[in-house]
Amino acid sequence: MSVKILDKDTIIKQKSDGFSPLIIGDPATIFHARAARLRQLAQDSFMADYLLLAGQIVQQQLHLVDTFNSAVQQQLQTKTLTWPVEIDGTWQAILDPMLTQLTSALRPVVSDDIVKVIDNISQIDQQTLQHYFHALQQNQAERVPADIAIILWGCINTLMSLIVANTKLEWQPEANAKQSHCPLCGGAPAASLIQGSGHRYLHCSQCEAQWHRLRAECTQCGDGENIQLQSESLEDSVRAETCSHCQSYLKMLVLEKNPQLDPIADDLATLVLDQKLSQMEFYRSGFNPFLLPLAQ
Repeated sequence: MSVKILDKDTIIKQKSDGFSPLIIGDPATIFHARAARLRQLAQDSFMADYLLLAGQIVQQQLHLVDTFNSAVQQQLQTKTLTWPVEIDGTWQAILDPMLTQLTSALRPVVSDDIVKVIDNISQIDQQTLQHYFHALQQNQAERVPADIAIILWGCINTLMSLIVANTKLEWQPEANAKQSHCPLCGGAPAASLIQGSGHRYLHCSQCEAQWHRLRAECTQCGDGENIQLQSESLEDSVRAETCSHCQSYLKMLVLEKNPQLDPIADDLATLVLDQKLSQMEFYRSGFNPFLLPLAQ
C-alpha cells in the first residue's frame, strides 16, 4: 500500500474544490462527541449498561489526550515515520503510563468484574504487554486475551490518533488504488460515513482518520456489481452495504440524516442489524473494539 504526499499546488486546488481525500480530526473533539453519543444512545437501549461502560472508557481516553499530547509531540520530533506507521518499542514509554492512568481512572467507576480485569492487567509482564499492544496495532486481536483487549485498545487508539493528528498530513492514494485499510496506520475501518457532500469516507477504527472511497463498490473486495444496502427501515440513518461477491458488509452512516452519528457508537448500538445480516450469512468487514468481549 503506497501513499503519495501531495505537492502544495494540488493541496490548494483540492481545498478550493471543497474535497480532500483525507480527513484528520481532533482526537479530543472525537472522543468528547463519542462519549456523549454513547450516553445518549444508552437512554433507550436494551444494552444500556454496556453502552455506558463504553462511554466511560471513551471519556477516559479524552483525559489521556490531554495528558499525553505533549509527550507524543516530543517523540515525533525525534522520529522519522513511515506510512502506514507501526508502533515500535520506543512508543512503549508512552503506552505504559497511558495504561496506568486509564486503569486507575476506571477502577472506581466500573463493576467488580471489570476491576478484576484491571487487576489481571497489572500482573502482566512488560514483554507480554508489549506483544499484546503490537498485536492489536497489527489488527490481530485474536492474539490478545479477550477480557483485557478493550482496555489495551483504549491506549492504542488514543496514541495512534495523537500521532496522526500531530503529523498533519495531506495526501492521496496512488492512481486506481482501492484502500480497504487506513493508509496512515493500517487500521481496519469501523464504518463508512456519507458526508453532506455525498462523498463516502471510511473511518479508521485505530487512528480516527477518514479516507475517501468511491461509493457503490465493496470496501473489502472492490466489486461493484453485487452491492446492496440493508437496513431496518428505509428511513434509517445507519445502513449496511453488503457485497454478495465476497459475502461481507460494512455499516454506512448517513450524516445528512443525523450529523451526531458516530462510527463506533452507532455501529455498537445497531447490533440488531448485524444479527439480521448474520442470518443472511454475511460477515463483518469492519472492526469495532467494543465488540471485543470485555469480560468472558
